[in-house]
Amino acid sequence: MKASDHFFNEDPSQQSAGTLQQLTLLADLSQDFVRSMNINDILRRAVTRIKSYMDAEAASVFLVDHQLNNLICRASAGPVDVTSMAIKVDSGIIGRTFTSGESQMIRDARKDADFVCHVDTLTGFQTRSVLCTPLIIQDKTIGVIQVLNKLDNKLFQKRDSDILRLLATPIALAVQNARYTLNFVEQKRIKKELTLARKLQRSLLPGRLKPPFPVVGTNISANEVSGDFYDYFELNDGTVGFIIGDVSGKGLDASMLMVRASSLLRWIGKDHLPPGQWLAKANKELCEKASRGLFVCAAVGYYNPKTDVAMWSNAGLPPVIYKCPKGNIKTWTADAPPLGIKASDLSFDQQTTKLNDGGLYFLTDGLTDARNEHNQRRELDGIIEAIKHTESESPEVRIGKLITSARRHKLNDDATVLLIEKRDHLQEEVLLAETVKASACQLKHIRHQVMAVVEAVGFDEKCCQEIILSLDEAVTNIIRHAYKNVSDGEIELEIKKQNKTLVFYLRDFAPEVYDSSIRPRDLSNPLPGQMGINFIDSVMDSWEFATPKDGYGNLLIMKKEID
Repeated sequence: MKASDHFFNEDPSQQSAGTLQQLTLLADLSQDFVRSMNINDILRRAVTRIKSYMDAEAASVFLVDHQLNNLICRASAGPVDVTSMAIKVDSGIIGRTFTSGESQMIRDARKDADFVCHVDTLTGFQTRSVLCTPLIIQDKTIGVIQVLNKLDNKLFQKRDSDILRLLATPIALAVQNARYTLNFVEQKRIKKELTLARKLQRSLLPGRLKPPFPVVGTNISANEVSGDFYDYFELNDGTVGFIIGDVSGKGLDASMLMVRASSLLRWIGKDHLPPGQWLAKANKELCEKASRGLFVCAAVGYYNPKTDVAMWSNAGLPPVIYKCPKGNIKTWTADAPPLGIKASDLSFDQQTTKLNDGGLYFLTDGLTDARNEHNQRRELDGIIEAIKHTESESPEVRIGKLITSARRHKLNDDATVLLIEKRDHLQEEVLLAETVKASACQLKHIRHQVMAVVEAVGFDEKCCQEIILSLDEAVTNIIRHAYKNVSDGEIELEIKKQNKTLVFYLRDFAPEVYDSSIRPRDLSNPLPGQMGINFIDSVMDSWEFATPKDGYGNLLIMKKEID
């Protein structure tokens, strides 16, 4: 009778006792695994129990590190601690087990061609026999269990190999589950930190000011946290200061520099220094304390509503664009490098223009670098064309539509727009401003509020009912299609009277949609529940989507002329 067949010819009572021991070991290991999600703790307890159960001198677990192409010992039990030892995935008996995905039972290690003896040489440990089995999960080998030297000079048998293979499955599952859990926890931590960072950055942006304040801005992030910033403030004499910037790099260092740069520029700007001196002073401060290798592209300036004159200085941002009332375009290119590159004194030239009912656009290169489906950049010409064809009485809507046009491309960087424009021509009155839950239960309340507004403006009964139904359709679409019936969403409703136009703003915080993807349907083949946009299109004089000022969610703008 072969020694390897001995287990299968044992007395039934011995087989039963052996099976009970295996089940007990499996139960003990399972209890150990649920006590902790720390992979190292899990594996340390596992190898200690396996070594004891198999009457072996040593046991260890190696897990693969694909980046280093190594198998790293994550836990060991025995006279020599080999934890953290690294072996190439194609080296030694462990490497052979990993690459082949098959168990290895070596009764005389010295006679095996793949045996690596330098560990024995370094540690003084003497390897006689080796038993290895792969850790496999979903047909992928993630590591190897190794057991060395049966006690009392005995040899490993097929029964030992079968037991180790049996134990490998729950160990592999435990490792995988621990990794999933740790990844989930890490993702939650990162998400929380990014949310806090985003809130901090958003808190640095200026609050929305009512018209006729002459500066408006918006910003969207290509990633979770933006490196762009903008700001504006009013001085005692009525002059308005403005700032726009773009910090190079990514990560925590860039975020910290963004906070420092935006605060520094605002602080210096309060002294009402000429824009060139303003940037020169900020540059000196940033060169002394900014992180090496990081720099800040920025433009700063002032607008005097009394003289209608804007004065600014540009350090490294794209050209400033001026759109005349008749639609003509003029640009000014930055003639100074970004802030923080050189410690020596630099001169920053200034530009001046009178607005004359035109608009002055400052932007970061996230807009010009946006790519189409052919990976072609928009460049400055693309932005100019978008500005030329963006029509609206409201500056907020115009810059929102400019951002939306960039969003139809692939954003590789954060995008920010600042618009300086005299707004005396726009007579605006807020008639309603409410925030409601994205729930069908709120529809009755919204209908009641809108009805009060449109009746007060002077629309006849038929027109009032049509407007109510249009708003009802729009809100219903947000609930069903944007939020997908998620009950904790919010909808902001604002109604403004702008000169002779009633403007409805519906804003949500759901994933973005674009006006190019939502159009009236073919009326020759109407389908139930798909005619809401057609109804809105027939009732309203115009409607469009734009990006909200803070860059998140969707903004539906509907206009109805007042007779």
